[in-house]
Amino acid sequence: MENLQTHCKALDLLTDGGLPTGTITQVFGEKALGKSILSFQAACATVAEGGRSAIVLDTEQSYISYLMKYRYPGMRKRFGKEINVREAKLEKVPRSSRKKSVSRSELVSKLSSTLNELGVVYGDSHVSTVADILCPEFDVKFEDAGEPSVLIIQMPEITDLLKLHGVDAEKVVSSGGRVEMRLKSTPVYQSALYNLIEQTKAKLLIYDSISAPLKSTFPSTQDLPARSSSVAMLFSHAQRLCIEFGIAVLTTSHVSIDPINEWDRRPYGGIIIGHDAKFSFELTKATAERNTKAKVKPTAVNPEDESEEGRKVWVQRHPAMADYSRYGYAAIEDEGFR
Repeated sequence: MENLQTHCKALDLLTDGGLPTGTITQVFGEKALGKSILSFQAACATVAEGGRSAIVLDTEQSYISYLMKYRYPGMRKRFGKEINVREAKLEKVPRSSRKKSVSRSELVSKLSSTLNELGVVYGDSHVSTVADILCPEFDVKFEDAGEPSVLIIQMPEITDLLKLHGVDAEKVVSSGGRVEMRLKSTPVYQSALYNLIEQTKAKLLIYDSISAPLKSTFPSTQDLPARSSSVAMLFSHAQRLCIEFGIAVLTTSHVSIDPINEWDRRPYGGIIIGHDAKFSFELTKATAERNTKAKVKPTAVNPEDESEEGRKVWVQRHPAMADYSRYGYAAIEDEGFR
């Protein structure tokens, strides 16, 4: 099993050399601790040192809007080279026998132009409906530079995220207010994400975060069945990609706190993510402590780096370590995590 270094010392020590390929690693924690910075750093490290691409599914729409502006210069300095960062977009495309197809937006433009020439009165909803019928497939469009890059895909909607994974579903709200996800067709393994990984030879896939689209789509406890099934479909697909392509998957999550046992903090998303993520780590402030059931006091893997200003990376789940038995200190600077 190959490991992809993140250059965050604590995380690399706790994972025996970096993010393991062939499986899913989860990092969760409260807001403003640096989960996105760590994710972006892992992507840049993969491109800079491994010469391979990384794909970031940006569900919080933070990379293009501000993270790149404030963190890219530091990453460039950190790794001593220019790192190609490109935005990719998910688009519907019609089935076509041609090698080069048109996008949904191009089809809408052509349909509108034709109807205008014929003098047909129509509304935007009419054209959109026809375009959806004619464009049942999905593809990712991006400028291929022919060299390793960090590809960023903004995915705020759960339905778009599912489509990327080969699951065509629609969100339906029942009369009682419960949110349901209904499949429109049988899920496919040869998805747009599959094709993108195959085309770019990507070695790292990042979900940052998996929590955001779940919170915005399934706000109530009565929506838990739909939330769980959506997560299950996403991560079962991701796990198959891990095995086939030998990639590493990193997912970030918000934190859920038990109101009765405040120390018991778990990643948002339920046990589905817990089953699929074989490695799980909690990111906290450096002064945080964790009250666990372990008989042995937690120990630091890098006590020489102790600092009250930094962060701690805790083992929440590890195949060879007890829960919260180990942690590491991580300093966060202009050039990312040290």
